[in-house]
Amino acid sequence: MPPTGRFLLTAGALAAGAVTAQRLTAARRTRDREAGRRHVVTVNRPFAEMGAGPLPGPLAALGDGVEVERHPAPGGRGTELAARSRSAAVSAGDLRRALRESRAELEVGYVPRPGGPTTEPTPLNKALRAVTARGRQGGLL
Repeated sequence: MPPTGRFLLTAGALAAGAVTAQRLTAARRTRDREAGRRHVVTVNRPFAEMGAGPLPGPLAALGDGVEVERHPAPGGRGTELAARSRSAAVSAGDLRRALRESRAELEVGYVPRPGGPTTEPTPLNKALRAVTARGRQGGLL
């Protein structure tokens, strides 16, 4: 195959990949915005301790904007906290962050924060810095 043909084939494959990635990202954003989607975390504390009582600080800070349910985790592995947004004022990212911080507060007693950067900001580590800045709102890193 001549070099021009390989170039066109590669460019077409890259364009198709970019379109597919954009559609998947848009679908994920739409799914996250759906009202009523529950976000669940498992806390390593017995349900007997967690079944009643006040909500942890980060979830309580969201107020009436969220609905929180507590259930025993399967296999006696602690307690599940399930939360869902009641209004558009609480985004899915805010809800995930509050759940993660609540789990840390209940298990450790405080919310650990990452230390400062160990390197100088450079163009090569820009992507990593962007991901870690939003790590508590999004999915897995």
